[in-house]
Amino acid sequence: MSERHDLRCGIETCGEYPCPISNNTGAPMCLSPLQGSVPANVEYNACMRRLAFLLRCLALVALALLPACTTINSSTTGAASSQPAAQRSATPIPLTLWHSWSGAKLNALNILARSYEQANPEVRIRLQSQAAPDMLRQYNLSVADGSGPQLLLTPGRYVGELAEQQQVAPLDDAFATETLTDVLAPALEGARVGQQLYGVPITFDTLVLFYDRRRSPSPPATFDELLALNASERSQPAEQRPLSLAYYLMLETTLPYLHAFGGVVVDAAGQPTFASTGKDATARWLEWLKTLQRDENVLASADFSAVDAAAQAGRAWSVIDWSHRRANYAQVWGADAVGVAPLPALAPDQPPRPLVLPQVLCINPVTSPEQRSAAQNFMRFMLEPASQELLASRSGLIPVHRLAQVAPDIQPFVAAASQSQGLVNNITDPDVWRPLNDMFRGVISGATSVSEALTTATTTLQPTPTP
Repeated sequence: MSERHDLRCGIETCGEYPCPISNNTGAPMCLSPLQGSVPANVEYNACMRRLAFLLRCLALVALALLPACTTINSSTTGAASSQPAAQRSATPIPLTLWHSWSGAKLNALNILARSYEQANPEVRIRLQSQAAPDMLRQYNLSVADGSGPQLLLTPGRYVGELAEQQQVAPLDDAFATETLTDVLAPALEGARVGQQLYGVPITFDTLVLFYDRRRSPSPPATFDELLALNASERSQPAEQRPLSLAYYLMLETTLPYLHAFGGVVVDAAGQPTFASTGKDATARWLEWLKTLQRDENVLASADFSAVDAAAQAGRAWSVIDWSHRRANYAQVWGADAVGVAPLPALAPDQPPRPLVLPQVLCINPVTSPEQRSAAQNFMRFMLEPASQELLASRSGLIPVHRLAQVAPDIQPFVAAASQSQGLVNNITDPDVWRPLNDMFRGVISGATSVSEALTTATTTLQPTPTP
């Protein structure tokens, strides 16, 4: 939470006014009375400093009165009401926003914060960068001791845990339905826990297929078409031929294809079913991933370094990866050669559902009513199409608002997200995610068979008997 200084000056003649602000630092310079006897020249200098300070205080009072005079005059002519002017003359409402953004994303966020301040001069927004690995832990501690920021920009997968610990404020009563109607539904799911809204998404990441348009002028629609990309090169030895696909196998990147096999992680009631009623679909999904690992025309591996090295060397003609990594493939293939498409289907009637991972703005529950109101208003501002368009144009971030106009190079990501699913917070619940991830990693690493991994997950998910 940003500090709201209300310190008072120690000099009797100006004890009713806030302390002056020190040069450059923004910290209050509290002056205390001189004590004890002092040489005459020091006492004279001190008196002159007091006199000068008193004159500055009087000048500040005079300046403070000017808006009030202006307000009265404008209100009598009907040009403006006295209420906004009174608010403008008050101490600005401070909002501190913690984030882990950098580079172009941070520049875009800063532009929007300053634009909001210009339209709302009663609010001051301070963007405070945090190291991504430590941000949530530091936020937890700061909320506990009352020093936390008013706003937190966090990946949506952490919203459930923050809500459970009551470290983000519920927002359902703060946003009218029409405000959220045009927000991408899967992104909004990442800001909900159950039916309760705990934040608003302002951008998102999603899985897409990047492909080299020099090798395939049109995007592969199915996995069979994708795997056939290097068909003309298969006379070469396997270690020398180009790869049809490079695919980093982790739970988040492969879950879209669980849906293609008819499986789900949790049912409509939020109960995990992947190792119980849905275990047949889960088994088919895991066996398919093992088949990909054995295909010599594909590099499907849990070793990110190996997958990335093959992609960066230009050996892979397509890659399944997150939307924010487009620039990586522009460097390899050339900007004009990078194709972007939705994930290919297993078959025409077996489409995957890629995950949407939103960045969510949340409010610290330990805030004053004025700060909470200002924070909610800033959230609405960040959802406006114009704000969303600036994020896209300045940093390449994908907007969550359906009416935002974006450049042609962003449009394929928006189209891909239309077929997506949200990473809902009951999936990221540790009691669900941990056995799901353990099962996945055991199979992909070869440590366990599919049937053994499913049996272990089933046992882990069984409720503990009550004594």
